[in-house]
Amino acid sequence: MADILLSDALRLAINVLRDVAESRKMPSGVAVDQAVAELHADAAETLETSLGGLVEHEKSDPDN
Repeated sequence: MADILLSDALRLAINVLRDVAESRKMPSGVAVDQAVAELHADAAETLETSLGGLVEHEKSDPDN
């Protein structure tokens, strides 16, 4: 498994959520309705907010 920080994995997940919200398609190509697209956008925003604190924590952690 690749050596990846939790913040990097979270950024990747946020990008996937945003892609679904913008394209209105799941990564598999299945179309989603407006409600599901908005749910993905809201989830991405929530994770983005959490990411700031995580990055600060990782910077202060000598093991990272």
